[in-house]
Amino acid sequence: MKKYNKYMKLFQTMVVTGLAYMLNYGINLVLVPYITDNVGTEAYGYVSLAKQFAEYAAIVVGTLNSFAARYIAVEYYQEEKKKANIYFSSVFWGDLVLGSVIFLGALGCISILQNLLNILPDILADVKFLFLFIFINFWITTVFSVFSSVAIIKNKLDIVGVFKGISYITEALILYILYMFFPTRVFYVGIGLVAASLVIVFANIWLCKRHIPELRISKGSFSIGAVKQLVFGGIWTSVNSLGELLNHGLDLLICNLMLSSTAMGQMAIAKMIYSIFQALYSVVSQAFQPLFLKSYSEKNTEGLLQELKFSMKISGMFTNVGIAGFIALGLAYFRLWIPGEDINLIYKLTVITLLTCIPGGPMQPLYYIYILTVKRKIPCFITLVGGLANVTAMYFLIKYTDMGVYAVAGTTAVVMMLINFVTNPLYMSYVLHLPWHTFYPEIIRNVISCFVLSSVFKFFSLIFTPGKWLTLIICILLYAIIGCLLHLFIVGNYEDWEKIKKIIREIRSRYIVDQ
Repeated sequence: MKKYNKYMKLFQTMVVTGLAYMLNYGINLVLVPYITDNVGTEAYGYVSLAKQFAEYAAIVVGTLNSFAARYIAVEYYQEEKKKANIYFSSVFWGDLVLGSVIFLGALGCISILQNLLNILPDILADVKFLFLFIFINFWITTVFSVFSSVAIIKNKLDIVGVFKGISYITEALILYILYMFFPTRVFYVGIGLVAASLVIVFANIWLCKRHIPELRISKGSFSIGAVKQLVFGGIWTSVNSLGELLNHGLDLLICNLMLSSTAMGQMAIAKMIYSIFQALYSVVSQAFQPLFLKSYSEKNTEGLLQELKFSMKISGMFTNVGIAGFIALGLAYFRLWIPGEDINLIYKLTVITLLTCIPGGPMQPLYYIYILTVKRKIPCFITLVGGLANVTAMYFLIKYTDMGVYAVAGTTAVVMMLINFVTNPLYMSYVLHLPWHTFYPEIIRNVISCFVLSSVFKFFSLIFTPGKWLTLIICILLYAIIGCLLHLFIVGNYEDWEKIKKIIREIRSRYIVDQ
């Protein structure tokens, strides 16, 4: 049983983190139609746009943070506690300086925001306050980000998942109070995010003091050499983030500047559904990261490969079931959720956007390979070139065709599918010194699974289309159960089923029999 305890821990992490993200989704389920109905579709577009601007700023601090957990963990596992503490303190002080400089720059941009974006005069002050709180949230999460590495090192992501749930509940309570007792404003969303982030920060600090008390912030432990090492390794992560920005992060800005605020709001709703899938990615990929890191640090190549392939199947299960379910039930969902919007347009935009998840779902956990091996140059270059091609194509299609907002969603889908189907699997195999085709069998099986699930679910929806929230929820639950079993049947092998059986037995013995 001991051999499978790590997978039981993995299961606990995914369940707890998944429930936390469901709470977050519940907030958006209520918040989006409330804002679009009371302030306008354009206003919700600015919420997503402000978050994207914070992501632009995060590219800079990513040079320091992207490899922090990796270096701290490797030194810690090798009993080099002093070196681990040097990295820990150096990251904190570096983040404090970088985060503060960026925040001050953001304040200057916010003061002239009306000159940078197309904003309706009657919501200008509201949008400025929204950007202000979003960047306060950015500063908090940046400065204290190094404490999050403790959860990865000690594999306490399940506990972090509990605190994420608490943070989302805190956010929901604050939003409820503000929207219930005060005039409706968009910037309340930013206040809620700040409160939620403070909960996570306190949780990470508590975990650090409880589980690795020898890691402490100290001016004496700051090292320019450690910062340089982290930056030289992380600069490629930032280049990669710039490529991802060109692929995903400029769509709302382009809609605002080249189309309309309404188009930006419609795209923002489609992107919100896509962000749910990104959350599903992180539920799986973050849960596996402690296993990847430990196997790599112990030079257990065979164990690492098994965990990588297993993570592809589990991540693919989440995304394939979700994509197939949305294709079948998306229109019914939008009719119930945002009946006053252009549902057919938003549904088509969402489906196009989700196409990138077909290869992206199973591949997402494998991106951690680049962190483990500190090999980022080639994939970063490819992502950057893809991003430039995406923005260029997007510009010309909008300017010289009638595709409009479809050009924004379509070009990104094509570029990202090529990257995830072709370049990443090949290079990931190369840096691990494995045959070029190592990951393709899993990718192909995941694609077949997505096609089968989509066909089955679409057939079900033709037989019965839900028209109320209760019947929609029942359909979603039934589709999820059927989809998970079908997916595992298509992609799984004997060893995978044995792992799942062991987890089920341990759940029964730990949570059912004991009671």
